[in-house]
Amino acid sequence: MTNEKIIELRKEYSRIISKSKQQAKKSECLWCGKKITRFCNSHSVPQCVLKNIDLDGKLDYFNSMLNLPLINEDKGLGEAGTFKLICRGCDSKIFMDYEDLTKLESQPTEVMLEEIALKNVLMMLNKRYFEIELYHNLEKEYNMPYPYEVKQEANVLDERDFWLDFLRIKEMRSSSGEPKSTYKMFFWKKLGYVIPIAFQGLVTLYGDLEGNLITDTYNTSEDIIVKHMHVCMFPLETSSVVFAFYHEDDTEYDNFAEQFNKLEEDEQLAVLSYIVYGYCEDMLFAKKFPHRTWIINKVRDTFMETAEIWAFDKEHAEYQKKLKLKQLKNRDKEFPCIIAKKFAVKKST
Repeated sequence: MTNEKIIELRKEYSRIISKSKQQAKKSECLWCGKKITRFCNSHSVPQCVLKNIDLDGKLDYFNSMLNLPLINEDKGLGEAGTFKLICRGCDSKIFMDYEDLTKLESQPTEVMLEEIALKNVLMMLNKRYFEIELYHNLEKEYNMPYPYEVKQEANVLDERDFWLDFLRIKEMRSSSGEPKSTYKMFFWKKLGYVIPIAFQGLVTLYGDLEGNLITDTYNTSEDIIVKHMHVCMFPLETSSVVFAFYHEDDTEYDNFAEQFNKLEEDEQLAVLSYIVYGYCEDMLFAKKFPHRTWIINKVRDTFMETAEIWAFDKEHAEYQKKLKLKQLKNRDKEFPCIIAKKFAVKKST
């Protein structure tokens, strides 16, 4: 593809992205309901965490693996993992308990888990609002059939499921006295080194470690409410914390948590690393860490195979369905563990 063609496609890509974002823009803060025109540029991962692995204000993200020509390979701190759904006043208050490096040094409290879950759900709602408009525009302007109809159907259901999760968290945050429900943290570990990845996100597992169904993400019946778990990987100033949790009512994850806790610690870290690559796209990486090029090349095939962006036809979607069910059970045990000590960021002296 010529440079002129790439430039032309990048302009068209930017146009339709900007148009879709504008159409998806809300008029009220999702948390307090206040009418606003300028939303806070909220970060999915606190900036105080991102600053521990940035290089001259830049971070790598999923396109450092995919190398898609239409988008950049890195992002600045101000644009890395952001969403715009709440006002500045709410952003400064509703996440304040956990957006503190000193507090992250210890096991998170229930309030901190609620704040993390809330931010993860807001991030996903922001994505779905945008994607619904994007796929509408793609279908309207380019008349492209599958996967746009199927994806749009899933987007609408996802929006509903994330909204229900949002309402549950809002009820938890507003209750006085003993909470009616809580989160279950089934793993927490402080590492004595700085990991080269920052991640905070909502993960929907299809199959568990034994190949049993957890939640059927491919079932578009309105009766199915898709459930999630949350994973955090936070590089701190001289150490890191990694943890995972889910809501106690989402019992679909009980078996997975039990299986996970039977693993040795090294394998637990490897499984979480594999899950982030296999199910997510919002991870942020240091631009400089040991074996960086090697690890990107090693994980690229897995990321491309499991990334939803590559399901371009129904046959591939059916293949992905079978793959996802056994994905954790049949995972490559030699798959690089990005949070292992050998990949730790070396701090400048």
